[in-house]
Amino acid sequence: MLKVLKYMINKRNLPIVLLILAGGVFVAGRTLGRGGTPPTRQERILHNVGEYLEQIHYSPKPIDDKFSAEVFDKYIKEVDPDKDLFLQADVTDLKARYGNKIDDEILGTSTIAFVPAVTDVYKKRLLETQAIYRDILSKPFDFSVNEDYDQNYDNVKFPATDAERRETWRKRLKFLTLERYSDLLDQQEASKGKPGFVAKSNEDLEKDARARSLKVMDRMYERMTVKETDDDRFNNYVQDIVQCMDPHTDYFPPVEQRYFNEQMSGHFFGIGASLLYEDGNIKIGSLVTGSPAWKSGQVGVGDRKSTRLNSSHIT
Repeated sequence: MLKVLKYMINKRNLPIVLLILAGGVFVAGRTLGRGGTPPTRQERILHNVGEYLEQIHYSPKPIDDKFSAEVFDKYIKEVDPDKDLFLQADVTDLKARYGNKIDDEILGTSTIAFVPAVTDVYKKRLLETQAIYRDILSKPFDFSVNEDYDQNYDNVKFPATDAERRETWRKRLKFLTLERYSDLLDQQEASKGKPGFVAKSNEDLEKDARARSLKVMDRMYERMTVKETDDDRFNNYVQDIVQCMDPHTDYFPPVEQRYFNEQMSGHFFGIGASLLYEDGNIKIGSLVTGSPAWKSGQVGVGDRKSTRLNSSHIT
């Protein structure tokens, strides 16, 4: 892979797309410039990414305080694109502490502190705003009042106070609910005259629209609070770093790297067992010698398990 990248860089005959593949790029025994303290896994990834960007990229930007500020702004926008989670004070404080420190993290002269600090604030604000949207959606909206809501978030600032943030949420949720209320009105109009049709009042339709909005918000917050991990946030951070270096540069975390390799090569990796569907059961068709399934000693050819899955074959 390294030879291919160097060839592309030397020839400069194509727009560069630098693939930073996390798996297998670590340098054994390397310690960062922190008194010999062994680096963490994330620090090794980040430092190696920084080295790739500096040494292999055909036209690298200096990794300095200016670059650090660019990464800071991009990551904050990634974490809170709608500017309805963080308060302005949060962003100001984070920038004062880390706005010109990210380059030190990339170069390995300091520990990774920026993402954990952002994550602490992020999780706290998620809990607060979850309570806000649930409270707002528990009460009816008055759609007869004329109000403006700007969906171009580049035009708005982070709220300065809790009250400003709540007002931002109220307008956002009112707009979200109004869209669903309008859809319900259209559906009711289209259903008139059909067998079993029962008209609902505007009040009931508005209540149904709020229930739909609540479902959307709960589903979104479940993803952000439960399914999104610290590793996901770190991977987004590294992706923002390489994108600031060059928009045609991408970072592949180890799992995504394997998926990328599978797609490019046509070879797929698994437990090393061929699984067959037979009479409502999953059956072990064969084992690959030396594979994880073979080494486990817990499965053998012909083993069956009852299932409702459709037929499949995994190697």
